[in-house]
Amino acid sequence: MNTFYIVRHGETENNRVKRLSGWIDTPLTDTGLEPTEKVITKLANISIDEMYSSDVGRAFITAYVLARGLDFTKEIKRLPGLREVNYGEAANMFSTEAYKQYPGLDSDTHYAPPNGESLDRMQKRVFQTIGELDDRHADATIVLVCHSGVMAALRASHIGQDFGEHNISEAYPHDFVGKFTFGNGVVTSFEEFVG
Repeated sequence: MNTFYIVRHGETENNRVKRLSGWIDTPLTDTGLEPTEKVITKLANISIDEMYSSDVGRAFITAYVLARGLDFTKEIKRLPGLREVNYGEAANMFSTEAYKQYPGLDSDTHYAPPNGESLDRMQKRVFQTIGELDDRHADATIVLVCHSGVMAALRASHIGQDFGEHNISEAYPHDFVGKFTFGNGVVTSFEEFVG
């Protein structure tokens, strides 16, 4: 059985001012990678076989810094399937404005903003991607560097909570590390990993 560790990207300018990002990129803040140093400490004693990242810049830059800090020298593979939800026309809006203009965006699992995707569709995309990784490897330790929404998609499924409700009720800080297992299309365990 594979063991997955999931890490959130560093803090971005949009995170700081509470703008939605999704598939658009936004630069890391001057101190945005400080939480990644805490993640390096948490994972210091883990022997990592593979590292995958969302293909969005903020995640890949974080993965690069994480790999350097952990002396991981293999290729970091970038996967679009690990992206955050696509906010479509709500992207780059202040979250409070976006939630007023697009009711349901923050909590309705099946609502998709114009030119975006629903949380349900995003969760299925993420599960398909992780299922493919789980099938590709055997008894591997795999680090995924991605987004808070991906963490929420996994944990909500594991605890049996509606993804929309979980997405607004659970915050995953930038130094959060989750540990999970996956099999037959479901999350079989999920817990916070503190090192």
